[in-house]
Amino acid sequence: MLNQLFSLGVSPAKRVFGLDVMRAAAILIVVDAHATVALKEYYNGAFWHHLLPDGVELFFVLSGFLIGGILIRSYEKKSHFDAGLLLNFWTRRWFRTLPNYYLVLLGLIGLSLVRAYRAGVHHSLPQRDTLIRYFFFLQNFTTYVPDFFTETWSLAIEEWSYITLPLILWLMQTLLPASWPRQRIVLAAILTVILGTNLCRLVLSAQVPLPAGELGFRGIVLTRLDAISYGVLAAYAKHYFPTRWTNERLRQRLFVIGLVLTGLTAFTSSVFLIGYYGEWGVQPAYVFYKRTFYFPVIGLSMALLMPYMDGWRAASGLWARFGIAQAITHISLISYSMYLLNLTPIMISFLERIPTTSFETAWMKVFLFWGLVLFLSTLLFKYFERPVTELRERLSAKEPTELVKERRNERVNE
Repeated sequence: MLNQLFSLGVSPAKRVFGLDVMRAAAILIVVDAHATVALKEYYNGAFWHHLLPDGVELFFVLSGFLIGGILIRSYEKKSHFDAGLLLNFWTRRWFRTLPNYYLVLLGLIGLSLVRAYRAGVHHSLPQRDTLIRYFFFLQNFTTYVPDFFTETWSLAIEEWSYITLPLILWLMQTLLPASWPRQRIVLAAILTVILGTNLCRLVLSAQVPLPAGELGFRGIVLTRLDAISYGVLAAYAKHYFPTRWTNERLRQRLFVIGLVLTGLTAFTSSVFLIGYYGEWGVQPAYVFYKRTFYFPVIGLSMALLMPYMDGWRAASGLWARFGIAQAITHISLISYSMYLLNLTPIMISFLERIPTTSFETAWMKVFLFWGLVLFLSTLLFKYFERPVTELRERLSAKEPTELVKERRNERVNE
């Protein structure tokens, strides 16, 4: 009965296993970081945590790769970019992300109001104008997100990226010479977002003295519009250079380089090393780097992983045993629900109310946290997220699937 309740009925064989591994790794890294909140003073800062990449940045690159591929294939299939393509793209994206988000957001607002009413006190929600911004993903548009449902800073960045990149692509097609091929127009749009956002960060960074710190650029929409574009750049390479994309030796080399660069970027930005930068006299240089070049470095490093992971089509060997592949696919599927539920709804709204009085209590909260996250996320995905997402098939046109094999065969036959 329990197996039927929680089974998602999806076989790993029907999915790209490497991408599922990336998505599962990203959400597990994020949830693991939030799990340490329960430990409080009993958290000893495990060294291996400093070697982990930023799970949110990994999500950005993976999302950009998948969404960019859809956008490029749709554009190429239709041969031009118009309002119909744009509206269909947005409809499918928003049916995937908005219902879950609004359900959890309204649930948190309702919970806060009920608790305040029962306690006879004023609620702790943000002011009305601030709260309204959450419904339009404006909570961190120009400043860092308020102290409510803070994890949604990254979702706001993604949503605005879904708006700006297609609009820029449409604008490029309109303004650039008619003789320009679509491939060049797509690249121009991607580079416009990347270079424009990096220039924006550079200018803003130069206006504020370095002692002011990193300025929270990581979590502000206007300074992170390039976040998914590094993944989109990988999608561009896959679509327009399929022979190189599928070259196994090149995939392996890029994967090793990307893995090393990602690990080094994570470690050099970790709390472990930050404490030494002042002693070594490089703190100002580090702050400037984190305001500016850190973002393209981590984005491009993770984008280098994409060819190999995209080529990992099925689980084999140890991955296929003991239910490992099934578990990874399951976590990948519920990852968005895990993202929305783990921190504010579960950790802050409930588990933080349990006093952390001992080492044993702290770890009990951690195990309870993981159990609740996996349990509730599975239910949310199966009984709300997936049914609502499936509605889009009746309200929008299905987007074109991958054309890599067909394009590769065409080039071989030429």
